[in-house]
Amino acid sequence: MPDSSPPQPVYANVVNFTVGAYDVVMDFGFKTPEHAAKRSLDYEIVARVAMSLAHAKSMLPILAKVIAEYEKQVGPITAPGFEDFSKD
Repeated sequence: MPDSSPPQPVYANVVNFTVGAYDVVMDFGFKTPEHAAKRSLDYEIVARVAMSLAHAKSMLPILAKVIAEYEKQVGPITAPGFEDFSKD
C-alpha cells in the first residue's frame, strides 16, 4: 500500500540543473560546512525534481511574484548577482 503521508520537507543550499531537449532536472543538495571549508564540490542530493521546460518556464513569473510580495512586506532580499537598482 502506498504511503499516504505528505512528503517531508528538506533544506537545500545547492542546486544543479541538467537540461535536455524536452525537460529540466534539478538536483537540490546540501553542502555541509566541512565541504565548504575544503572548497569541495561534493554535496548530498536531498531531492530531485524533473519537469518539462514549459512547466519550468511557467514557474518563473509565479516565483518572481511570490518573492516580490515577500520583499514588499519584509524588505529586500540580498542575493549575489542581484543589485538594488532603485538606489541610483
